[in-house]
Amino acid sequence: MSDRKPNDFYPTPVSIVTEIIERYINPYITPQVWEPCVGDERVADALKSAGCAVVGTDITRGQDFFGYTTALASSIVTNPPFKHIRPFIDHAFDIGVEHMILVCPERLWACKKGREQFQRHPPRFWANMDWREDYLGKGGAPDRALAVAVWDKTDLRPCEYEIWSRR
Repeated sequence: MSDRKPNDFYPTPVSIVTEIIERYINPYITPQVWEPCVGDERVADALKSAGCAVVGTDITRGQDFFGYTTALASSIVTNPPFKHIRPFIDHAFDIGVEHMILVCPERLWACKKGREQFQRHPPRFWANMDWREDYLGKGGAPDRALAVAVWDKTDLRPCEYEIWSRR
């Protein structure tokens, strides 16, 4: 029996959304943004507050990201289901996404499949967080170490690594 929530729905902690907005929305994200895992809309609402026009879709609305053959915008900002994150990254670039910011597990690249995917789709930035969030909502000590990946297919410089501290 799995303890996972249906559709792997774990809302993005507000602290992480705030960091993404403050650090990366400009210049890496175009004014039109697709949030394909819109869930409770907290990422979409933050993007709108930052001046972005947001196209929000979600599997719970019958809008499965993997069913799209063309990107709804050239930029994506989202927290995808981690159990599908590798196919999510590949699919995003297959359908024409050029700029993307994803909340990721901190060890996304720490395996053979991860290294291979990193070589296919190297991010422009990779940022680990030096704090943890109670991402799974279990109460008690935070249980999830997260990272943020930023892709900009128009900027082919090597990936830069950062460690974020909460502001």
